[in-house]
Amino acid sequence: MKLSPSVDEPQIGSRPDGIVRRAFRALVLGVTLLFVIAALAVSSALVVYTAWLHDLRNGLFALLFAVLSAQIALSWLLWKDDEEEE
Repeated sequence: MKLSPSVDEPQIGSRPDGIVRRAFRALVLGVTLLFVIAALAVSSALVVYTAWLHDLRNGLFALLFAVLSAQIALSWLLWKDDEEEE
C-alpha cells in the first residue's frame, strides 16, 4: 500500500515536549478516573439504597445506571491501555 507523501514527512513543531505530553496525559487520565470512580460509587449506592427500600420501579433505573457506569469504567481501562501503547 502506497502512502501519500505527506505521511512520510515529519511534522516539525506539531508535538509538544515529551515530558509535558506525559504530564498532560497523566492529568487527563487522573481526572477521568475520578469521574469514573464517582459514577461507580453513586451507581452502587443507588442500587443498594433501592434494594434496601424494596423499590422495584426506581431499582431498575439504578441497575441500568450501574451497568452503564461499569461500561464507562471498562471503556476507561481500554482507553488507558490504548494510550500507553503509543
